[in-house]
Amino acid sequence: MLMYPIVIAAALHASPIADNVPNLNVARECQAEVDNQQSQKSCIDDENRMRQQLEKEWQSFDAVDRRQCGQEAAMGGASSYAEFLTCLEMAQDTRNNQNAQNQATQTQGSAKARK
Repeated sequence: MLMYPIVIAAALHASPIADNVPNLNVARECQAEVDNQQSQKSCIDDENRMRQQLEKEWQSFDAVDRRQCGQEAAMGGASSYAEFLTCLEMAQDTRNNQNAQNQATQTQGSAKARK
């Protein structure tokens, strides 16, 4: 019985929630995408704008999605805030649609039960 609190505490620390937007190396991604200095600067500026947008919306995204999308955004060494934000938005939309469908199913079930 005394081991249960230790096991639970260990499990909680194994999956920390990302409280801040991670720092991604967007320069590498921009260098891979474009071949001249001006385009690279434009790409980096775009990525910085995406990071700012992500910082504004960060807490509105589910912690599991933040962690998963962060891992996906940094895969293969190339990193992109635009891809990170897109992943989070898609995950959020999917979650919202699933919740709406669940609520609709529950409402229909309740209506049938009343008949």
